Amino acid sequence: MPSSTFFRLPAAKRERLLEAARAEFSRTAYGETSINRIIRQAGIPRGSFYMYFHGKDDLFLYMMRAYGERLEQRMGELLEQSGGDLFAAFLALFEHVQAHWQQEQYQDLARMLRLNGNLKPDIFLCSTGEAIAARLRDKIDLSALNLREEGDLAGILGLLVMVTGEAIMSAASGGGPAVRARLVHSFEILKRGMAKAAPLEKA
Repeated sequence: MPSSTFFRLPAAKRERLLEAARAEFSRTAYGETSINRIIRQAGIPRGSFYMYFHGKDDLFLYMMRAYGERLEQRMGELLEQSGGDLFAAFLALFEHVQAHWQQEQYQDLARMLRLNGNLKPDIFLCSTGEAIAARLRDKIDLSALNLREEGDLAGILGLLVMVTGEAIMSAASGGGPAVRARLVHSFEILKRGMAKAAPLEKA
């Protein structure tokens, strides 16, 4: 994560660096990106860059998690619209992102995902499942979930984030309508559970 020095920068200077990073990371695959090109575009010395971030991976992760925060905020809105239906809200989140790839806020993300097909969906997680569950808990219809012990909600959210994140990444890579169908099928499996109930013993 960025240092406190980065957050003390004037907003315009911070945005200039992040804009240069977005341009570089959406231009080529992560392994071929260059800090030199980023700092040259941003107009900052190399030494200053390392006062803000540990390295290229730190900067990339920060940017991905900023997108994650945006998606989490949208998720909260969709939960309110769906009456707390967690599965409906996650499906709506997938549909929202897919429908808005051409908007500026998602264009760079779409290009980054296409260029880096090996990313794991949890790269968007800006905090732990427990923290996300705490922030969204009041908006979720808990009565519709089979919660048996502490931590179940965080676990469910973690699974849905992974499944939905993978679908978003597949859609960004041109997966087509089949991606949504696979996501709906995965939700159906998660809803009904995966273990077959044991037969009742005869008296």
